[in-house]
Amino acid sequence: MRLKALWFRKILSWCLCLSILVEPCCAFDLEELKNNIQSGVKVAFEATRDHTLCQYYECCTPHYIPADINALRNSLEANLFGQHIAKKLVVDAIGGHFQQIHKSEKPLVISFHGAPGTGKNYIAEHIANALFKKGSHSDFVHKYLGRIDFPLESKVNEYKFRLVEDIKRATAKCSTSLFIFDEVEKMPPGLFDTIVSLLDNHAYTREHNFRQSIFIFLSNVAGPEIANQLKFILDKGTWRESTELHDFERTLEISAYNLEGGLYRSEMIESHVVDHFVPFLPLEKRHVENCIIREYHKLTGSTNIDEALLKDILREAVTFDQTGIFSNNGCKRVSKKVESFYYNRLRKAHRNEEL
Repeated sequence: MRLKALWFRKILSWCLCLSILVEPCCAFDLEELKNNIQSGVKVAFEATRDHTLCQYYECCTPHYIPADINALRNSLEANLFGQHIAKKLVVDAIGGHFQQIHKSEKPLVISFHGAPGTGKNYIAEHIANALFKKGSHSDFVHKYLGRIDFPLESKVNEYKFRLVEDIKRATAKCSTSLFIFDEVEKMPPGLFDTIVSLLDNHAYTREHNFRQSIFIFLSNVAGPEIANQLKFILDKGTWRESTELHDFERTLEISAYNLEGGLYRSEMIESHVVDHFVPFLPLEKRHVENCIIREYHKLTGSTNIDEALLKDILREAVTFDQTGIFSNNGCKRVSKKVESFYYNRLRKAHRNEEL
């Protein structure tokens, strides 16, 4: 490494001397020489960084941002239930973005919509885990909660300024950053108007490149509208798994624009910078059962849950909407219900052993 550094310094000194001696008519060659020197300096810096600093601290490099799309696809296939549209769209959108990451002309902007418990946060967590070595704990993953980070409508102008500065700092540190905005319906209207220019085509400056980042917005807005649209489609004789994005996307865009929350009358929607509106369909009883089995497997390592236990958990964990088909709360309360019932069984078994 020391010999390489000495060799590089000699070449650099020779190039500088040459630039002084050459005639002015050689301006084109000088510019090319300048670019070559800058490239050499950059390569030397990156090689040094990767073998020193990045051995101990997270860096904005492929080692820390593997962007494993196959892992994302597999984890969603195994753990996300009842969301065939969301699974396909998210994998294709993020996979396409990273495949063209160095040619990207705009950041990827995705808006998740659906009732609580349908998997919006769950899928966002899987995205972070697949893209970053440290998952959601990565310094390059930035999450905002509506009721915590932007609680007061009276301070919206202050929040706007802070949000722009946050995004600038984050992308200066790593252009391949992930921004997740949860509880968008709880955020003040107009909050995102100041970042529209950061989400549009050719979003970059000399200091900042926003084009390689991903922005994900999570909202409960349009949950009832999605449920009504799905019920209408099912009543016509179409299978749930045969529904497609175009069956819901326009409904989502209109609802997000007209209902209260951070996207109400938003310039983000008016300017068409949101690349994908993703519907999260209301869950049926069979999907909630799958969630219960998954949580039971986490606790016990087994998927062979007792039928009586499954029914008891379902009875407490699920309430159905007026159609009697869709769960009001999806899988929202499942994990704690499974923990409670499982603990109760263990306690009873221990008591019987003592007797």
